[in-house]
Amino acid sequence: MKKLIIINGTMGVGKTTISKEVHKSLDKSVWLDGDWCWMMNPWVFSEENIRMVMDNVTYLLRNYLTNSTFDYVILSWVLHNDGAGRRAGTTYHHFMLRQEGPRLA
Repeated sequence: MKKLIIINGTMGVGKTTISKEVHKSLDKSVWLDGDWCWMMNPWVFSEENIRMVMDNVTYLLRNYLTNSTFDYVILSWVLHNDGAGRRAGTTYHHFMLRQEGPRLA
């Protein structure tokens, strides 16, 4: 059975670092950084773009999850909730990273 692993948290908490290590340690895995779907110029945070990005992430997740090449799909993102996991239509493991001590200003 495929495993969807969602790693989220605030900016600078270590999502990329952790995701990279998880990806390297799991054979037959793919890593999707949800921030890639926001790399637009100009960057416009609007309801229309939020819907588009969520649709794009969901599309990518579903395609990776249905591809026989991969056993693990890792999604890292500054998610405000686990909506991407629910929208992917599969069981998932959700890890929220939290920073202790001084925070970014």
